[in-house]
Amino acid sequence: MFQNSFPKNPFLGALVLERWFPRRARMRIGRALTAALLVLFGLLLINDIAGLRISFVEQFASPLFSLVLGVRLVIFLLNGFARAKMTKKHGGEVLTDWYGRLSWGAAALWYAASRGRGEVSPKAFLAAILRTDTGMILLARLGISASEWERVVALVSDVPISQERIAALTQENIGIAEILGFLFDADKGFAAALQSRGIGRPTLVATAAWVERECEEYDREARWWRRENLARIPGLAKDWAFGSTFTLEKFSRDLTDEALGVRRHLIGIDRELRMIESALLKKSGANVILVGEPGVGKTTLLLALTRQILLGAIFPELEHKRVWLLDGPSLVATGKTKGEVEALLIRVLNESTRAGNVILAIDHLPEFVDSLAKVGVSAAELFAPYLAGASLHIIGMAQTVSFRRVLEQNQELLRHFERINMQEPETAQLIAVLEDVAPEVEAEHRGQILFTHPALEKIAEGAVQYLVSGHVYERAVDLLEKTVAEAIAEKTPLVTADTVLSVLRRETQMPLGEIDAGEQEKLLKLDELLRARVVGQDVAVAAVADAIRRARSGVRNPKRPIGTFFFLGPTGVGKTETAKALAHVYFGNEEAMARFDMTEYQTEESMERLVGSFEKNEPGLLASRMRTSPYTVVLLDEFEKSHPKIKNLFLQILDEGFFSDHEGEKINMRNTIIIATSNAGAQMIWDFVRQGKNPSDAKEEILEDIQRQGVMTPELLNRFDSIVIYRPLDPESLTKIARLMLGKLARRLQEQNIVLKITDELVNAVAKGGYDPARGARPMQRWIQDHVEKVIAEKIIKKEITPGSEFFFSADEISRL
Repeated sequence: MFQNSFPKNPFLGALVLERWFPRRARMRIGRALTAALLVLFGLLLINDIAGLRISFVEQFASPLFSLVLGVRLVIFLLNGFARAKMTKKHGGEVLTDWYGRLSWGAAALWYAASRGRGEVSPKAFLAAILRTDTGMILLARLGISASEWERVVALVSDVPISQERIAALTQENIGIAEILGFLFDADKGFAAALQSRGIGRPTLVATAAWVERECEEYDREARWWRRENLARIPGLAKDWAFGSTFTLEKFSRDLTDEALGVRRHLIGIDRELRMIESALLKKSGANVILVGEPGVGKTTLLLALTRQILLGAIFPELEHKRVWLLDGPSLVATGKTKGEVEALLIRVLNESTRAGNVILAIDHLPEFVDSLAKVGVSAAELFAPYLAGASLHIIGMAQTVSFRRVLEQNQELLRHFERINMQEPETAQLIAVLEDVAPEVEAEHRGQILFTHPALEKIAEGAVQYLVSGHVYERAVDLLEKTVAEAIAEKTPLVTADTVLSVLRRETQMPLGEIDAGEQEKLLKLDELLRARVVGQDVAVAAVADAIRRARSGVRNPKRPIGTFFFLGPTGVGKTETAKALAHVYFGNEEAMARFDMTEYQTEESMERLVGSFEKNEPGLLASRMRTSPYTVVLLDEFEKSHPKIKNLFLQILDEGFFSDHEGEKINMRNTIIIATSNAGAQMIWDFVRQGKNPSDAKEEILEDIQRQGVMTPELLNRFDSIVIYRPLDPESLTKIARLMLGKLARRLQEQNIVLKITDELVNAVAKGGYDPARGARPMQRWIQDHVEKVIAEKIIKKEITPGSEFFFSADEISRL
């Protein structure tokens, strides 16, 4: 139980005030009193200036003004008292009483639950969420209505929880998140009620922590006397001690104003920020180059550094520095000739050095170096004297590709810089960044929308897992903006995970989110749908269908491709047709299949054809296809014939779901279904069939034979989700295939209003004539073209078959096919 004892809690005074005179009431009364003061002051001013001498104003307005002013000052003092109390901490002492470690939000909830008297049960604590501002924001961020929360609270046990168990919380400062996480673990009814609504413990805790941070941030901004807020006030002549920078100001911009406007936390970039600070403290060569993809946060890191300097939260050696961002293209365009460009750039560098407080940032440094080279200026020679000293700090920014292409070849220039690689964030870091972005987007739309935390989690998941173009930060923000547009279009102010899924489904054309009734039926009947096109391979179809159901249900590993299969069997038994059918069923389009004939990749040099060539600056076929069509079935025909180096490439892809192209860029293949086919073991499969055995039952023997021959390694085979054995086609299967192919021909003729009647005799003729034991059913389509379609074409030309007519092949015509 939570006991009503708050002797050591620093917020007690503010809590008592909040109970008897809530902040909302103080704000409303304060605004009303301010308006009254303005009216009374106006009356007094007019009466005095105009000389109206109105008796009412002279007798009552002046004392009333004093009275209202006094009350308004009392309200002001009460607000100041509350804010002062809310900022108090328990100091550095170790408190055995857990009440003393409560945050303001947690303490306010406790006090609302106890109503200042007696014990508080878990049910009362959770019910108090409906009676506090922070609690109502929390429910909105969870996407739960007040009435729905009441139903959740009704399921919570009212059995008191011992003081000892609560005191066991080890956090120095206990917030709402910690208490809700504790209650989730302690009360099964509470946990079950939330889980049934799709809210697990991580989401509950993360949402509570986010809401409490936002409320604290709002309160911090309202306290104008804090050092951070005072730092936003421009200083008076504080830069006069440094040199003038006329040319620098012409071709650069000071990032101070931008940095002051950034309120985001340094989530995900604190490591890089510390590395920049350390590099800039060196006595020589104190220069940095930030390398990363567009949108990774290079400019944000610069703003964070500027903000740290402004707040004084940096090493003394870097205090009073100003970060300037150079406009390189403008400088080169203004100079035009080699001499003019050199003169301008030297003037900028000299002014920056003499000023003594300049950190010069150069965006797209490789491109700037390249543009200087085109007018005959050597960046290495020109920058060398400035880079070697400590009077001027230069921070370059570069994309990975341009860095490798330009700067890695220029070691004379690069040796003066310390390289910092901007890392792609983990999903948790990305969610934390979105927690900072979301309130800003909400403010831009003036309260038209409100993000739930599950929506942000789904945006982060979608940016990492399903969207592949651009850097993850860009993908996440772009998805967030598209989600906002979707919510506004649908006039739904609450942005939920379902809103995000709707956008993701449209963007990826993939089945995502909850499985609806239609998709449920399709998944359960997936075997039938595949068997309608893949004949005579029931075991193979069942294996593929099971793997796809596992992937769609969420059981699969999200860091690997959707499904990976190794199809073994003779030629022409349905391996490729299975891939086409799978593309049609899962991605909705048979064209969503990328086929690679691996007989073309038997040499080591052929690796460049897949991933690209750095020397030739040519993209690879696989890399290009995955960029343009990341949601697809990748068919690797005759995979066993590819070079071992290429097999190792796919070993990584099957294991991790990505590979790096020739420029070092990661290519995501986690949204693909990979199917490798092979004729290896075909002779053994034929032998088993002749012996009347089922090849699928002898899979291990076949695989051992393949490994013994060195065709495939055990490591590679083990990476596939499923290894499927295809058996040779029997006469019944050939007949079914012939009927399917003739059915396709009949549908094409139907478009010309011509009806082809398919008879058993015609089917048998096609099955017999189009079958080749060495190539299976693969020649059947060609046989239909050379014989059946040839006869039909001649009849159409001779007008023996006209639109609107129905015809069939006679026994005599069939015998001549």
